[in-house]
Amino acid sequence: MLALMARDLEALLRQIDDERARHLVLGKATFEADGGKLFSLDFWAGAAINRSLSNCFAFTQMVRTENYLAAASLVRLQLDTFLRFFASYLVNDPHEFTTSVLAGTEVRKLKDRSGKPMTDRHLVDAVAAEFPWVPSVYKQTSGFIHLSDKHVFGTIQSVDDDGVLSMHIGSDPRRFPDELGVEMAEGFIAATDALCQYLQGWAYTKENPQLVESARTHLGES
Repeated sequence: MLALMARDLEALLRQIDDERARHLVLGKATFEADGGKLFSLDFWAGAAINRSLSNCFAFTQMVRTENYLAAASLVRLQLDTFLRFFASYLVNDPHEFTTSVLAGTEVRKLKDRSGKPMTDRHLVDAVAAEFPWVPSVYKQTSGFIHLSDKHVFGTIQSVDDDGVLSMHIGSDPRRFPDELGVEMAEGFIAATDALCQYLQGWAYTKENPQLVESARTHLGES
């Protein structure tokens, strides 16, 4: 069973390793769309692609070296990348949104088209209907970003019946269940797939500007 789980984990890690090609294709499609014109959202997309790819490289390295505390934080960072790019879909003008972010305004201080501030909580709730796994992964991994109880319990190696507490500083895979690596890899892949879906959506929209004009015309007629 353990050997099978180890093989499954390595297969998931190889899948993440292979993400380089998809990220490069997305970047090329984004920047070459519509004759190579550049829009504000292109910079946001480029940043998301670059950060995602960097997270991919780091995550597989952390899991393979059994540095699970650092790997868990990377799952949260990958989800954050998706959520903040997804925010550009919640506003009336994604280019104005990106311009505000580039000027230094935090995403959580910007409002969506309904007037709600786009806090992390709001972004999680907004995307949950399409990706029901997001709230759970967000909750489970958020504690790894800031020093928290998860890091405290990560140092506890054992507690004997007589009350003797053993603590360990450094990597010790025995303190983590074998399925933890699989769960983290699956969460990381899900966040990456969701991000790429929305990145591809922007590249397609940019390449087909008539779709935007058609939508505007329809809204004007209604």
